[in-house]
Amino acid sequence: MSSQSKGHSSASQARLAAQIKSSEETPQELSGDTLWGDKFGPEIQHEKDGNINALQRHRYITFRNYHASSQLRDVSGNLLNTEEELREVVQEEIAIREGDHTSSENSKDRLLSLNAKYWTLSQEWWRWRSGLAHGFQSRGFELWRSHPKWYMHRDLIEECAGRQGCCARACGCCVNRDIDDSRTLGAGHCTLECGCCERARGFKVSNEEKKRLEELYKIDKQAEDKGSDFHSLRISRLSIWGLVGDSRKDPFDMIDAKPSYEEMPKNNKRLDRLLWIL
Repeated sequence: MSSQSKGHSSASQARLAAQIKSSEETPQELSGDTLWGDKFGPEIQHEKDGNINALQRHRYITFRNYHASSQLRDVSGNLLNTEEELREVVQEEIAIREGDHTSSENSKDRLLSLNAKYWTLSQEWWRWRSGLAHGFQSRGFELWRSHPKWYMHRDLIEECAGRQGCCARACGCCVNRDIDDSRTLGAGHCTLECGCCERARGFKVSNEEKKRLEELYKIDKQAEDKGSDFHSLRISRLSIWGLVGDSRKDPFDMIDAKPSYEEMPKNNKRLDRLLWIL
């Protein structure tokens, strides 16, 4: 090949690389009937390749770059904070049923109050879930959450253990917690309302300390966007997308719980995942 041909080839490759980079990092509303958030280009290729980590990374980076240049608010932090409140309700209900209720309020009255609170929080949850950005963010969330035990990702287990939750012991509460079918939004790791954790530490956390700790661990999207809260960034990236920095492993392979993704019924899987295994 002549040096001139090599030069043309290199230039073409550079242009192609620039086009791919542009389509990945600076999504724009396209002409015709194509809207921002529609599936195209690299996302479709990652689906065909079956590379879930690359697919989720593409969705995450594309969304983050768009979000940084838009005036739209990322409500995923509100979603995750509401899920934490839902877990608190469910775990307090379980504690009451198991006889760990220490409040002066009558147990029956407290359960009625918690039932109403769960209903209200479920309304809030749907408001934030429906507020996830159409397209990249929503598809990333649906794929990751299609696994019923997504929260048993090894890094989220480590987070629970670090906070002295049940994952720090051999009780298995987080993976086997007895949750009614009407309470599935409250599935997940330990909160300060976990009765097993209270028995293990030997004391009840005061309301004042609860408020302080809840504020300390609250997901702060504003601080995350400014790069000043890497805890919020790590937990939200894991919980929404299933992604961990410096890891190219399939997120589903990082879940230490049954079922494996391949064992799940096909009708429980998201369509984009189905395309790869059929």
